[in-house]
Amino acid sequence: MSKLTVRSVFFLIPMLGLLLMSCSTENPSPTQVSNSPAEQSYDSSGAAPVPGPEPALPADAGAHRDHNPKHGGTFFMALDNKHHLEGVLLPPGIFCVYLYDAHTQPLGHAELHQSSGTVQWGDSDGAPETLLVVDDDAHRLEAALGQEVEFPVTLTLLLRLPGLPPDAKPELFTFPFSHYSEQTSDGHGPPHSH
Repeated sequence: MSKLTVRSVFFLIPMLGLLLMSCSTENPSPTQVSNSPAEQSYDSSGAAPVPGPEPALPADAGAHRDHNPKHGGTFFMALDNKHHLEGVLLPPGIFCVYLYDAHTQPLGHAELHQSSGTVQWGDSDGAPETLLVVDDDAHRLEAALGQEVEFPVTLTLLLRLPGLPPDAKPELFTFPFSHYSEQTSDGHGPPHSH
């Protein structure tokens, strides 16, 4: 072997090592890549990036998304993200408010009794205002106008939900009605959501 060839080999071996090291850090193998959702992983060839796994949702995540009215009324989620409510207008002029937890299960009697509010019947300055009271069966709140309602009407509900601190402001909800709510004999109306 000539002196030039031997020198070239000794020079090339360290260079080849550096080249291999730089290639291995630029293209990590599948075992070097984190599988966290914020990072990318690589397929089995190590060439093309593929999206990482999606985080698992809690088993009850879908239950909170049930926003279908249970009594044929207008359904809302409260700002606390813990309560839902449904407003129903019955003849001759009774506004009913059903309260639910985060999974749209009816609130118990104790929580219902911790709730309070008022209803304004119309949007004019002199519109009558009535207090909400727990009904005789203790399964909803009611406000009675004491006469037939003139349609169309918008009811404004100021509601204090259970668990609010004493100095917290009530939450405002508006319910426009063009007619009385349609309920079936079992108290349920057609499924539609707000």
